[in-house]
Formats: sequence, structure tokens, C-alpha cells
Amino acid sequence: MVDTVNRLLTRGLRNTRLLGGGNWRELVTRAVRGEWPSPVASPQTLEAEHGLGILDKPYYFYVLRAEDSYGLVVFVLSEAEDVVWPDNAKGATPFDSGGWWLGKIHTKPPVDRAAREAAFGTLDVPLWDWQDAFEQYIHTQYGTVEDYLEGRPPISGDQSPGTGFTIINGPPNNARAWTWEVRVPHEQIAGRLTLKKVFMTEVGRHEYVDWLWRGPVADSESLQIHKWIISDHVEIPKQDESVMQAVRDWMALEVTSG
Repeated sequence: MVDTVNRLLTRGLRNTRLLGGGNWRELVTRAVRGEWPSPVASPQTLEAEHGLGILDKPYYFYVLRAEDSYGLVVFVLSEAEDVVWPDNAKGATPFDSGGWWLGKIHTKPPVDRAAREAAFGTLDVPLWDWQDAFEQYIHTQYGTVEDYLEGRPPISGDQSPGTGFTIINGPPNNARAWTWEVRVPHEQIAGRLTLKKVFMTEVGRHEYVDWLWRGPVADSESLQIHKWIISDHVEIPKQDESVMQAVRDWMALEVTSG
């Protein structure tokens, strides 16, 4: 797997952000500008952050994969080639942190929250090291990166060395138990992550462009954003294909071409 592919991260807008009103359009506009607003965490996310000691109001991204829970708009971002992360910036884990804290990721033997907190500290990887750690994970746990892209389980249950338990690599777990999560503090995004693609439905794109031309932003900026949109930066699913499947298909092509 090539480094440029390693750097691809995904983030989706939940369906609740797409219903009633133009909030999702404003979020797309800010993402295109590179001005990500301070994230608004759900009560469950706040609970997980408090329990696991996650600081700095991070944005949550998945490495290379789009989950069905994302909704109807998915962002794909790339990490800058020469990015420099602070030494103490965390982090990345080989599972969804919220699902981990809330007990939705099952282990053998079962573990309590104290053990989950301790294991999180063991398995959390600094941002400056997440790419190497992820590549090593793919090398040891998958025959091909395409298997990871499709959400298939890892080869073995030994994804949690040094913790005294294994994460079950099958039911009742789903792909969030073996999908890598990268958490980037809000103030660390600028200059380090660049919006590469936006996936949305054809209807969503029409709605967004119509909203854009009705004047919520300055005419000159509307023109720049419109040029960005029509310059192959917005991907539309094929007929009868979901947004998430379109992301997965595109990622697979990126990996193959890489």
C-alpha cells in the first residue's frame, strides 16, 4: 500500500444533520473552505471522551472506510505530505473509540470499563505514528487491503497485544471493531488535512448548488466553490448504489492504482 493511500481519511454527516434546513450545506461549504467548525459532540461521545481521557475536542475519522451510519454526505480527506504533528498529539486506535467505551465492541474474555480504559491507553497511537501502525496492522491482519476496505474481519483475534484479552473478530462484533479511527484535535486540522472529495447523491448536489447560487455566500466565493465542485471533486453514486458503496468503490480504485 502506498503512503498517499494511507493518508486518506473519511468522515460522514449523520442523517440527522441532513433533515430540515440548510445546516448540512453550510458544513459542506466550511469543509470546502478548510474552516471546520468546532465539533458538537453527542452525549454518548462526551461520555466516551470523559471515560477514555480523550481531550481537545477532536474530529473523528475512519481510515479508508465509510460506514453505513455516515449518512448521505461523506468527506474524504488527505493528510499533507510534509505534515508535522505535535509529539503529544493523539491518536489512532484499531477500533471505534465510542463503541469501545460503550461496550459495543466485544472481547474474549469480557472486560469491564476500567480494563477498557487501560487498554485504550495501551492501544492508542500518536498521530505522528498512525500511518506506520496502520500499515503494520494491514500487513499482519489482512491478505489484501481490499479485505479491510470491505469491512471483513482481520485474520486473527490478536489485535490487542499486551491487554490480556482479544477483540472478537466476528459476530457479535461488526466492522467498527476492526476499522481504524483517527482523532484529530479541531485546532490541528488546518494545514494538515485537505478535503479531497465529497460524496453525495445527485439530488443532494443539485440542492447544494441551488442553495449556493441563492446567495448565502459572496458571489466570488460561490463561483470558486462551484468550480471546485464541478472539477471532479464531488462524486455521485451510480444508479441504485449507496453513497457509502460509492466511497468504497472509489477507495478500492485508489488502492489499485496506487
